[in-house]
Amino acid sequence: MIKVLVAEDELPLLRGISRLIEKINSDFTVVKMAKTGKEAMDYLEEYPVDVVFTDINMPVVDGLELLEYVSGKMPSAASVVISGYQDFTYAQKALRFGVKNYLVKPVDKKELEQLLEQLKDGFYARERERKGRMLGDMVHGKIVQGKKQGQGAAAFCRIYPVYLIAKAYCVYSMEEEELEPEIWKDWKVEEFPWLDQYGIERIYSYDGRNANEMLLLLEAADEPDVEGLIGRMREWGGIGCPVAAAVGEPAADGTDMRKDIGKLQRKIYANWIYGRSGIVDGEGEELFHLSKTAEEALQYMIKNRQYKDFRKLMLDIKEQMRLEGITQRSLERCLDNIMMFLRAYGTAFQGKAEGDLRYEINGIVVRADNLDEIFEEFLLWCHELMFTESEEDTKALMGKLDVYIQTHYKEALSTKMLALEFGLVPSYLSKLFQDYKGLTPNHYIQEIRIEKAKELLADCPGMMTKDIALMIGYADPSYFSKVFKKSTGVYPSEYRIKDK
Repeated sequence: MIKVLVAEDELPLLRGISRLIEKINSDFTVVKMAKTGKEAMDYLEEYPVDVVFTDINMPVVDGLELLEYVSGKMPSAASVVISGYQDFTYAQKALRFGVKNYLVKPVDKKELEQLLEQLKDGFYARERERKGRMLGDMVHGKIVQGKKQGQGAAAFCRIYPVYLIAKAYCVYSMEEEELEPEIWKDWKVEEFPWLDQYGIERIYSYDGRNANEMLLLLEAADEPDVEGLIGRMREWGGIGCPVAAAVGEPAADGTDMRKDIGKLQRKIYANWIYGRSGIVDGEGEELFHLSKTAEEALQYMIKNRQYKDFRKLMLDIKEQMRLEGITQRSLERCLDNIMMFLRAYGTAFQGKAEGDLRYEINGIVVRADNLDEIFEEFLLWCHELMFTESEEDTKALMGKLDVYIQTHYKEALSTKMLALEFGLVPSYLSKLFQDYKGLTPNHYIQEIRIEKAKELLADCPGMMTKDIALMIGYADPSYFSKVFKKSTGVYPSEYRIKDK
């Protein structure tokens, strides 16, 4: 309900305008009828309102003083001047206090009806924006309870959190160079036109940890049809890859929303059947198990370098996974166990922590579009590890890769592109290069670009930042500035001033 104060020194007009406002639009309720500006200000000291209608010529405190008070104390409130004085000077003075609406007595009913509709639209737009900012602060842990912002539990018991992950769950924060074009880039969720069909009044969206993740907060009187919503939105947004969603309980008073969101992320990872779209539920039951016989056979083949038989058995395992359904977490655990067999019977993993291998396996799953691609890359990796080149050959190959990066750093390089160029699996190439250089290829490329940027900023003071970004391989100047700040602690413009 939109709370209104009406200030008018002529009692019949005060009552008439107040009744007319409530009669014309039921979203408005007149909470105070003040006969003087002083009476209005005394009320507003205790009880803020959303809209103030005021006459200009009133005793004790006139309308202009009241408008000045409202502008200073309640800047979000809308003000409307109602006056028999048609002199433009009054309107000019009122403009200084943010007044955009001016009605002349006697008030025209149709004119008031149009004005109330505009005020209502503005009020609800501001409410959505304010609530969205507040929810965003809660999502990012800046506040932990809605009550701290003057919100009661009723404001949050209708907010349903929904976490979305497209394609696959990534256990780490991916660098933007590792990502394909953002899935949600043109997905203007707030403009989705069919919310009411799924029992939703309003929707708020926030970025997830990575570009393939998104958080939705759905405002609804009852539990909404999230599964129907997600299916329709995938069609609407033209998303071809699988999308998993986990739905949480209403946020109550907003306590620990960030923790609740973390639970939704983990729920997806533990229960998402790889490659399927829909609502993720369940208690993490494992649908797929690698038999003891299969494990022993794989170990024997790895130990004796029988790659042909190893590949055949792995492809059979893949089809069994596809048939039975496998969660992403189970899939990664299975591949991780096989990698441990390779670790046990080879020397390629000396000095490599087990946790690092799990990250690399997760990277294979995140980069792939389907189960076939996962196994193809994983099998290539296994082949390279089972038949490793000599240390001298590996060092020579990485030296060539180093030179290639230094020569082509201005181009759109990525680990995946480099792997294609040098005939290696991306994850294995990254491991070899990190052992050789102490940095992943992506970090090394970034390091070279930042050093070149520093040189250009110092030597070419007249060159624009966007041109420098293009010269060193960044098509997006804003992203270049972000990377530069992360690397150096200052933005390019600040670095240029500091260098002087």
